[in-house]
Amino acid sequence: MTEFTECDVLVVGAGLAGLACAQRLVDRGHDVIVLESADRVGGRVTSDDVDGFIVDRGFQVLNPAYPSLAEVVPVGRLGLRPFPRAIAVRRTDGLSTLKDPTRDPTALAGDLSSGLVTLGSAGLGAFFARAAAVDEPYRRAFDVARFTGPLRDEVVEPFLAGVICEDQGATSSRFVSWLLRLFAQGTPGVPARGMRALPELLARGLDVRLNTPVTEVASGTVRTDGGAFAARSVVLAAGPGCAHLAPSASVEWHGTRTFWFACDAAPASDARIHVDGRRTGPVTTTCVTSLAAPSYAPDGRHLVPALTLTERGVASEQDVRSHLAEIYGVPTDGWEVVAVHDLPHTVPAVRPPYDTGRRVERRDDRTLICGDLMGNASTEGALASGLAAADAILA
Repeated sequence: MTEFTECDVLVVGAGLAGLACAQRLVDRGHDVIVLESADRVGGRVTSDDVDGFIVDRGFQVLNPAYPSLAEVVPVGRLGLRPFPRAIAVRRTDGLSTLKDPTRDPTALAGDLSSGLVTLGSAGLGAFFARAAAVDEPYRRAFDVARFTGPLRDEVVEPFLAGVICEDQGATSSRFVSWLLRLFAQGTPGVPARGMRALPELLARGLDVRLNTPVTEVASGTVRTDGGAFAARSVVLAAGPGCAHLAPSASVEWHGTRTFWFACDAAPASDARIHVDGRRTGPVTTTCVTSLAAPSYAPDGRHLVPALTLTERGVASEQDVRSHLAEIYGVPTDGWEVVAVHDLPHTVPAVRPPYDTGRRVERRDDRTLICGDLMGNASTEGALASGLAAADAILA
């Protein structure tokens, strides 16, 4: 006869959603066990130490404006290192910079003289108004709102591609509107210890069983190679790995390939995000992360990530080097490769219609599914979904 380890709630998956769910339930006095197949918490949000560098799994940033973030961790304990509120844009005639005039009014003159802001830029306001009423592919929404010109073509669309990991314009306009508003409200950065700092802080005080892949989930029971568990409720928060456990959680994913380079001399004066407004090469987003967070690199060295989208094909190291040389305007031949991350499941696709209320799903009366695959492909989406799953159990 099978012996079961019993608890109030079993959470499958120690990513952000699972940890947020477990934390809230434990805070309310529930006995919770978290089962995780990997050797660490965090799921897709993690970091590695490589030859003195901190390398996140793929290019990631954390926006302190995410509403759920302050609900789950003391944000000050993350040691968040902010990026400048500016974007550098490689254009045919050189490198231009667009700054946020709402934070630095003196930047307005430079923004206007850059040539990136034109009469067609006014359509961005119409886009936000339209997205509140009609959800459609965001590129179509840009067209209907008459958002045109270099601000759209050379800044907003290239920047968005690095956030939503697609550049076909098919993502929900309502979701894109939400993302852009949050970027305007917050100043994204990275924790001093890497993105792993967030899940590690979330996991403190939780009973997390690592290296424990789940093989079967039934109503109120979970089986692993090492034993069986029983609980009043089960939460599936296993991201792309849970399709065999919950077929309804099988969604479309966007993939990326990220190169991390080390160099002695920083190719930029600060850590502002760089994009190629010409869209001529494989690199979607790049920056000098170590200029925002010096802890990411040893003394005297710098760390430069280069994010590429696999929907364009698998980028080669040489093509990425060449493109980075164009973007920064410096030679990159001597840069060393620290790591390369191929991530076919970087973020779930968010197609219209975007259901802002869909945060959890019931598989049966004792099993819930949560995570950013519920429709909001972001750190906020994962955290909010995990909290919603906990609230559904507590109700």
